[in-house]
Amino acid sequence: MRVLSDAPAVWGMLFLLASVAIPAGGCSNTKYRLQADREAYDTIAERNVDPRWGVADYDIDIDPRSRYFDPYDPDHSPMPQDDPVSHDYMHLANGMKGWKHWHDNGERIELENPAWQEALAEYVDTTEDGSVKLDVDSALRLAYVHSPFHQRQLETVYLSSLDVTAERFLLDTQFFGGYDTRYTHNGSLIPPGLSYSTLLKRFVITPAFEGDGLENNRLTVGQPFGGDPALQARRRFATAGQLLVGFANSFVFEFTSGDANLASSLANFSFLQPLLRGAGKDVALEELTLDERQLLANLRAYGRFRRGFYTRVAIGDLGVVGPQRGFSSTVLTSSSGGGSVGGYLGLLQQLQQIRNSKNNLSLQLRTRDRLEALLKNEFIDLVQVDQFRQGVETQKSTLLSRENAHALSLDLYKTDTLGLPPDLSIELDDSLIRQFQLVPLEVTLMLDSIVELQRRVGSLPDIPEVEVADQALGAALQLVTPVQQIFDNVREDLARMDDVVPKREQAMTDDEREEFQLDRENLRRKFTDLEQEFAVATAELESLRDGLSERTRQDTADSLATWVAEYLQLVERLALVPARARLEAVTVDSIELDSEDAFEVALANRLDFMNGRAALVDRWRSIQVNADALQSVLNVTSSGDLRTARNNPVSFRAPTGSLRLGLEFDAPFTRLLERNAYRESLIQYQQNRRNFIQSRDALHLGLRALLRQLEQRQKDLEIQRGAVVIAIRRVDQVQLLLNEPRPAPPPGTKPTINPTTAINLLSSQTSLRDTQDLFLNAWLKYYATRMQLYRELGIMVLDPEGRWIEYPIGESDQGVPASDDRPDAELLPLPPMIPAGWIEAANCTQEQPNDPPPVVVEPADLSAPVQSAKVDRSPLTENTPDNNGYSSPRERN
Repeated sequence: MRVLSDAPAVWGMLFLLASVAIPAGGCSNTKYRLQADREAYDTIAERNVDPRWGVADYDIDIDPRSRYFDPYDPDHSPMPQDDPVSHDYMHLANGMKGWKHWHDNGERIELENPAWQEALAEYVDTTEDGSVKLDVDSALRLAYVHSPFHQRQLETVYLSSLDVTAERFLLDTQFFGGYDTRYTHNGSLIPPGLSYSTLLKRFVITPAFEGDGLENNRLTVGQPFGGDPALQARRRFATAGQLLVGFANSFVFEFTSGDANLASSLANFSFLQPLLRGAGKDVALEELTLDERQLLANLRAYGRFRRGFYTRVAIGDLGVVGPQRGFSSTVLTSSSGGGSVGGYLGLLQQLQQIRNSKNNLSLQLRTRDRLEALLKNEFIDLVQVDQFRQGVETQKSTLLSRENAHALSLDLYKTDTLGLPPDLSIELDDSLIRQFQLVPLEVTLMLDSIVELQRRVGSLPDIPEVEVADQALGAALQLVTPVQQIFDNVREDLARMDDVVPKREQAMTDDEREEFQLDRENLRRKFTDLEQEFAVATAELESLRDGLSERTRQDTADSLATWVAEYLQLVERLALVPARARLEAVTVDSIELDSEDAFEVALANRLDFMNGRAALVDRWRSIQVNADALQSVLNVTSSGDLRTARNNPVSFRAPTGSLRLGLEFDAPFTRLLERNAYRESLIQYQQNRRNFIQSRDALHLGLRALLRQLEQRQKDLEIQRGAVVIAIRRVDQVQLLLNEPRPAPPPGTKPTINPTTAINLLSSQTSLRDTQDLFLNAWLKYYATRMQLYRELGIMVLDPEGRWIEYPIGESDQGVPASDDRPDAELLPLPPMIPAGWIEAANCTQEQPNDPPPVVVEPADLSAPVQSAKVDRSPLTENTPDNNGYSSPRERN
């Protein structure tokens, strides 16, 4: 090969090499990102097929409807808004100008997705003013779309998948390649082939080293033999062997007076195979094995996290640990219940408490007006009235505090749980707690209307005009039809109460059933009496209107005032009938599950305990890995190369080759660090074995506590129901005493009411509010504990959108609901015990720490159905009232 020495040829060669090298410099950022996604998702899909933890359409890309969605190209994201003072240093640091391309992708001001609010109506219901209608399902959809907490769990699983792809790459054949181009110019005093660095060692250039008087120009294309080859392949084997194969060549062009060129190539290989220390699959595959197992563990952890995420949204209790990078732990958390109800149900509880406070305040205001009227007629002293007035002011303060606490809780729920801004308008769906509105809202509104009519009639002149009296009578007649509708609604409440009688009586003794029947009879008798009183009141009002004339207008006005007062008392007493009926209609379903059976179900279904068993085995395997480092070094080495001859880059000849074989040995004289690491691994295994045993104990303890709490809270619900019954009876009795005719006083004095009447009124009405709150709290705690039990047993079934499908315990098969097309759906056995080998492996203690006994583990039959004892169903919507908002309670003796 002949190359001319003219400069255009040299620069042409350089340009040609550059034009080839620059495109081969690497893929674009986008291509690399998509390659990482493809490999990571494929690795996840390998393990994402088990229905116990598999998730459809796993993806870490944020939903475009999320407020955290970034609409810009992730590989060319614009610069976010910077701090002005700090920004100056980005462009000028210590007097030196910074990189001028920082603004090439543009700038952004808003960090949030600008279109997220417009997209809300696509997946949740909204009101006309843009408020989001929130229930458990819509809250869950919002959380999955917006919650950063959930997004972090997805990304942790993804990063674990990247760890697996990295370890797989290290054990795969790796190819490398590259070419260098160097141009060297040597002056006439530099001898050809002698580098300037060599001359520097001589300190001076002497005539002995003078050149031939000709300048030397050299162009080298290729890799020097002493560096990395032009082409190279590396491979690590599962036996811990390492193979390196390379090919290198170079073309040297000398541009001197007699132009010359030189071409040569080299093919070589080297192989290293440890025989003792560092040898074997136990060492070579350890990192890959750990990452493969950790990815599986994180997929299971994410499956369990989704169940905890549901309980966090619904009742404010996460109770699980999500995916984590690094070693899985044998310290596993188990919930024993307890605490207050939070989440969405906690917001509903606060909302109902506010309503109870408002109802109580409305009742107290009506009672205060009656007491003040008695004070004007000197039937009661000022002390009693002031005592009641003070109670009214206290109730106002309590209501304000509850409203403020509810507003704060709602803002925290939006930001912490849903990932939404606190100013987003929310409208809570109260259908779940509507059954706890014991006093119907329409009754409260009617009572307020009657009180307003009472004030209007009280302001009439002593002798009103006929037209004025007729208008007042007309206003009174307008209150008859709504009250008639209330009577019709109460009949429906009583019917609903009768519907739940068989279910309620299942948990009662004979004496309790008899008392319950007597209560219902008394309640119906009271309702019948009120119907008769209503019919009489309606006839009296029509009679007053028919008899109104110029002559009877004064008597009519007085009679109307008396009628309105009695009508108010009638409706107040009527309000307590649906309160009793709705109270009795609230039910819960019992769970009959033995703690030992529950423990077996949890051990067979809990995904974190699957990971815990795997983590314990990982620690056990580390003993062998660390023991390997205690051995001597004994490696077999082999290497060889083959060169070209005769200035020809492909002229390989056998005489130019060489082959080398070797045996490396290093005696284990210094193994102190390795010894300590091995001893530490023995201790860590024993610690983790004890941790796993304690985790199982904690699980058993937590399940026993949950089952006891369920039983306690079911009993407490009945206790609080009885307390509400007493409170309703107290309010009814005290109001009757207030309305009873007073006995004739001694001559010269006015009749007065009992001196403790005001205190009794205040106490009974406050007690009614408090017992209603406690009854609601008892029901919600029972439901929350039931939900926690499903999660802790590992049998909480979620649909693809993450919603809880509440099958009764005993009607699900490893998370798959029983269906009609499965003939064995009704005869599913209990879940299998943990394989005996696993328990033995966890419990056995090594007799010789450095020589652990072998453990034979029988493989688990994962195809066997996992199931527990049957229990009645109690779905979330079972006690949900109808569109009228009813379903409840019980009556006084």
